[in-house]
Amino acid sequence: MYIFLDFDGVLRRLSSDPGNFEKDLLNNFEKVIRKYDHLKIVITSTWRLAYSLSEIRKLFSPDISQKIIGFAPEAKDTSGFARHREVLHWLKKNKVQNDSWIAIDDDPEHYPAECPVIITNPDEGFNEQISTKLINMLES
Repeated sequence: MYIFLDFDGVLRRLSSDPGNFEKDLLNNFEKVIRKYDHLKIVITSTWRLAYSLSEIRKLFSPDISQKIIGFAPEAKDTSGFARHREVLHWLKKNKVQNDSWIAIDDDPEHYPAECPVIITNPDEGFNEQISTKLINMLES
């Protein structure tokens, strides 16, 4: 199972300091991820364009950083569900297109409605309600 993870509006409220995760949101996310050994995380956030994989991993607890396996490629065309296309491209490139995945993002414009996506409120981020949604999706 792959988690395709955005940062802004997920691990950082849009009203907070840019470039830093918020401790409560990160803790909520990591608490859920720790429950499932089989999860692998792929970064879809635009932060992947400015930071290396090792720099991104340092933002997470060591046990969670080990689950971060890479970045989704940047779509050349940003119209019409670009992030969804990035996810599909990554899955195909890594020959895991039949594996399960969930995206976590704050922008519903990035994915078609039928996709396995959890949309966060960018002013609230990865709160307790989103934690419950992710657990429910992982256990269904």
